[in-house]
Amino acid sequence: MKKYKKIYIEITNNCNLNCSFCTPVTRPKRFMSKEEFESILKKIKDYTDYIYLHIKGEPLLHPEIIDFLKLCETYSLKVNLTTNGTLFPKYAKELSTCKALNKINFSLHSENNIPNYCGKIFESVNEIPERVTIIYRLWTLKDNKLDKKSTETVEKIKDYYNLSREVVEKIKNEKNIKINPHIYVDKDNEFTWPSVSKEKSVGYCYGLKTHIGILVDGTVVPCCLDSEGDVYLGNIYKETLNTIINSNNYKNIKKSFENRKPLPELCQKCTFKNKFTK
Repeated sequence: MKKYKKIYIEITNNCNLNCSFCTPVTRPKRFMSKEEFESILKKIKDYTDYIYLHIKGEPLLHPEIIDFLKLCETYSLKVNLTTNGTLFPKYAKELSTCKALNKINFSLHSENNIPNYCGKIFESVNEIPERVTIIYRLWTLKDNKLDKKSTETVEKIKDYYNLSREVVEKIKNEKNIKINPHIYVDKDNEFTWPSVSKEKSVGYCYGLKTHIGILVDGTVVPCCLDSEGDVYLGNIYKETLNTIINSNNYKNIKKSFENRKPLPELCQKCTFKNKFTK
């Protein structure tokens, strides 16, 4: 049986922010029900060990997020959570007891006007046990250079965690720097969301090989960048995952990715595959 490294599940496509680097969602806004979520877990539990609770939307907006994490524990699935952090202080204590939680990615580049935003996150992270990996992300760089806001954020990290200048220089010049037994700072250039309006290009893609995505309405897509469900592979609410991955459509798209000539128009115009093209 095929095992994916990860499966993305979008439990909501609602977000409490409107960041300029994130494309707006045109799909109907929705929250996945607990019953729908458990039905997905039953269908995917034999196909992966890790689920990522994001595609679009802020997962901590979901009123049943803690119940969802407990369900993941029941089905022996580890969870990686990506959040803008604005609601994290509210849930930190409860999240600390969730055994399924494996990693929390904080998008510290999120655009918000919350006073002491970083400080509140840093304080709340102290509630999280060391078995959970914490990543502070700065993913809106240009040419791998820190902008003014990112530089200010790095200084806040330095001051709170009492980092040496040597470590700060590593953060500025390298990726994924460890600053604590379970805390890292990662940075990357801002990526461009794929769009059918872009230019076509060839290239390799790991979609369907190492991962798939599931949108809040059950639509199965090749990856977390297909935020509108343009590359429809099936619906997990109506079909089994085995049926979807054994369909001719799935197999043909997967083969086209491997041959560096993606069939779907969205994938032809996705620049993220350039990362894997030599």
